[in-house]
Amino acid sequence: MASERPQKVVKDGIWIRLAKGPLAEAVHAYLAETFQDAIVTSATLPDETTLGLVIVDDEHRDHLVRATAHNAGALQVIHFTADTSTDSRADFVLPADVDIGSVRSVLRAAKEFHDQVMTLKAEVARRKSAIGTIMTGQFVLRTLDEARNLATMIALACPNSDLVAIGLQELLINAVEHGNLEIDAAMKQELLMAGRWRDEIEARLRDPEYSDRVVIVTFQRSERIISMTVQDEGAGFDHAGHLASNAPTEGYRGRGITMARDLSFTSLTYHGAGNLVEATILIDAENASVN
Repeated sequence: MASERPQKVVKDGIWIRLAKGPLAEAVHAYLAETFQDAIVTSATLPDETTLGLVIVDDEHRDHLVRATAHNAGALQVIHFTADTSTDSRADFVLPADVDIGSVRSVLRAAKEFHDQVMTLKAEVARRKSAIGTIMTGQFVLRTLDEARNLATMIALACPNSDLVAIGLQELLINAVEHGNLEIDAAMKQELLMAGRWRDEIEARLRDPEYSDRVVIVTFQRSERIISMTVQDEGAGFDHAGHLASNAPTEGYRGRGITMARDLSFTSLTYHGAGNLVEATILIDAENASVN
């Protein structure tokens, strides 16, 4: 009897678990153009395989738990479902009958978000020994690129630098995007589905109504605690309701604030109208020395 063919080990792969049909064919065809070697479709995964993007439908929803164990470091999840009110661990929840154009836009957005986080982690690792530790400072930024660069720099002064960089980047991007540029969650979802999110960001950065707005970041490190504040010039938002709500929505679910609160910081507190947030990190004795 012939032996079973060993499964392919993939690093930072794309796991597609969709029932046969037009949706699965469209997803495979689009991703195969660029990511053929990274695509995995088997029901099981070798232990060494890591994942950056997972795409499932209702029939394969249980695979999300298995996917988490293979996280390459910035896992993005797309869930196609007949019930978009479902409680899902996905970053994008889309109706099963969504149009193919929107599917392609969401696939591009999910891959872009994943790549940004992986680039950020690599940049933190690369620069870790190339900069002294910041003890105090105030910084001003305006664009998303400036937000990512500052997140990398400040994270180097913190324990668990890669996680801090991811969480801080989320806070800074939220301050630019949702605060200063006034792109709310519903608008972002619409822009992502239409493939126009990046264009709208750039247009608003040039618009005189928004172009002079800045985000002010303060940083203070003492022997036992790190404190950071991020303040934008927007009108704020219902932060209490956002942090307390588990209500699902269709489209992009925007889990950045929750991720920052749970993974990156000891505490995360919004003040006033919500356009000022304070993040703290307690430094234990083992990490009290300079990174």
